[in-house]
Amino acid sequence: MAALTSVAVFADCGVTAHQAQYRHVGEAVARRKAHLVCLACEGEWPRALVDSALAHGGTVTVCTAGDAALNVPRGVVIDRSGDIRTAGARAAKLGQALIALPGGLGAVSALYNAWADGGGPDAGKPVGLLNRHSAFEVVRGFLTDIAAVGLGSVDQFVQVSDNFEDLWTRLARVVE
Repeated sequence: MAALTSVAVFADCGVTAHQAQYRHVGEAVARRKAHLVCLACEGEWPRALVDSALAHGGTVTVCTAGDAALNVPRGVVIDRSGDIRTAGARAAKLGQALIALPGGLGAVSALYNAWADGGGPDAGKPVGLLNRHSAFEVVRGFLTDIAAVGLGSVDQFVQVSDNFEDLWTRLARVVE
């Protein structure tokens, strides 16, 4: 099993109802000494995720679009791109795996765009969906019933789990 050294995590920006889950994921990524990459939208970033990773000694890069001020905590690297799609693709490039956390449609949309713009299945990067409280059941159904028809088995690049530690292990197994 390969070690994951960097992950691009797509989550709601700002303060969210999923704060506890985001804090847990930030801590878990930092504990594994992996670099956390996330996306900022309209001046906001997943605060609980970033703050938790930093509090536990992790390293963080926030990819963003434009030149507007981004008041991230000290120690966070800001990676700027011309537009949000390019910023998402950059996040996907920096991570060995892409992970979506429960949240709104914006986070799922950003994950999909980053994955597609980053090369899709040809890039060879697995996607993990943290399916807490069945957050991604609709996406899982889509993958099984529709995407697999065009792509074949999606098991080699999409992993789904309701437990972050299990999701991490699954992703580490498929990373080349």
